Amino acid sequence: MNEEGDRMVHKAIENPDKYVLKPQREGGGNNLYGAELRMKLIQMRKTEERCGYILMDKIVASSYPNYMIMDCVGKKDLVISELGIFGVCLTRGNTLIENYASGHLHRVKSSEVDEGGIMSGTGAVTSPLLI
Repeated sequence: MNEEGDRMVHKAIENPDKYVLKPQREGGGNNLYGAELRMKLIQMRKTEERCGYILMDKIVASSYPNYMIMDCVGKKDLVISELGIFGVCLTRGNTLIENYASGHLHRVKSSEVDEGGIMSGTGAVTSPLLI
C-alpha cells in the first residue's frame, strides 16, 4: 500500500478493461475483469484486503481460427493460445547448480472467454508447431 499502488488502482478503476485482478492463491480462476474488477477495487481501495490481489495489465492476444475438440465434438472457433515454458533453477546458497528449460505446455481457449481453463472445460491442451 503506497502512492504508486494507489495510482495504479485509480488507473484500473478508470480503465477496467485494460487490467486483470488476480487473487493471490493457489489454482486458477477467480480472476476479475471489467466491471467486476472496477467494483472490487472501489470496495477495497484503501483496505489491507487489496494486498491479497495482484493487478496486472490484460494481455490482448491475437486470435486465429482453429478446431477445438471438446466432449468428442470438433468445432471451428477463433482461439487464443498461451505457451508456458517450465524451467529448473537449482542453487546452493549463491552458487548456481542447474538452470535449464525442462518442458512446455501449450493451451488454447476460445477468444470469447476471459477465464479459460482446461479443467473447467473452456480450454484445451494442444501441441505447438515448432519451426
